[in-house]
Amino acid sequence: MKHYERNSPEAISRILAMMMITDAKLDDREVEVLDQLRAFDIIGISRAAFSQVVEDYCGELLGAGSASGRVRLVDKERIDRIIDLVDDHATRVNTCGMILNIANADGKLHDSELAVFGYVLERWGMTLESLERDLTHH
Repeated sequence: MKHYERNSPEAISRILAMMMITDAKLDDREVEVLDQLRAFDIIGISRAAFSQVVEDYCGELLGAGSASGRVRLVDKERIDRIIDLVDDHATRVNTCGMILNIANADGKLHDSELAVFGYVLERWGMTLESLERDLTHH
């Protein structure tokens, strides 16, 4: 797994990449939503650099496949390593807001997306209520 600095644009981007493929497919609408949100500017990363993080993450997943060739998209240890690199509260709030927009990009929330998002909130000590409060006061 590539190493990124704590709270870096790349660390945030890898969390978003993880969410983008949690439902086992990349959807152009997810990147379009990030464009509409001006997420790349907010994160502080170019679209090309973001795409490279997504590509690297997909490569890591393929490299982590089991002997049967199966890839576990929802792996708590990997998720922990990815999300623990972001520990700034405001950055976590912004990242969760972007995650929700990515998950909604195709018009439906998949069970895998809900499960991973719920896990991220729990791991970060947040609830939907606290996230909503922080997003509206941000």
